[in-house]
Amino acid sequence: RILHAAERLFAMQGYDGTSIRDITAEADCNVAAVNYHFGGKDKLYIETFRRLLVDLRDRRIVSMRRDMSAVSDPSLEYFLESFANAFLEPLVDGSRGRLLLSFFANEMTGNHLPKRLFLDDFIRPMVQVTTDGLEQTGPPLDPMIARMCMMSIVGQLLHTLKGLPFFSNPKGPPLVPTELGDHIKHVVRFSAAGIRACAAPMEAS
Repeated sequence: RILHAAERLFAMQGYDGTSIRDITAEADCNVAAVNYHFGGKDKLYIETFRRLLVDLRDRRIVSMRRDMSAVSDPSLEYFLESFANAFLEPLVDGSRGRLLLSFFANEMTGNHLPKRLFLDDFIRPMVQVTTDGLEQTGPPLDPMIARMCMMSIVGQLLHTLKGLPFFSNPKGPPLVPTELGDHIKHVVRFSAAGIRACAAPMEAS
């Protein structure tokens, strides 16, 4: 109960805007229980973020591995579509992924998490899975270029997720497609061409 209450309150109000008493009131427990199980507000905040992070990471990895094992010879486009769906689905289905987005937004102006938490518990495992998929389905790439390609795709997907509402045009025809699936198809097509272009210098040499 403590972690569930902390997830919602920290995501909504941020670290500074949430007190231990706010959390204990929602979790129907006392301050001593928080101190006993988590050692105080700082450690509770870290554990709450880490739990959301690991849940999102594992959901994405399971989804991608399931997709990649479902076909015998996946194409680059198939892998990129799998990645795009695995990236976006937890963030748009009303699940705890949205809480994590709020955590990220709060942390942009705060500094309450260990520097290596995000890198070690999330970035490194995801980089390994995505670069393995890119190596399996795409052209030969320098490892640094491969990581930059995947980082560029993440940027496109985040922009789509957060920026799409600003392109709505209720008084006229849409400026861009309104369906998320149409944007995923575009990101896949655009990114596949970019990845192959990045590989061209290596293939030429």
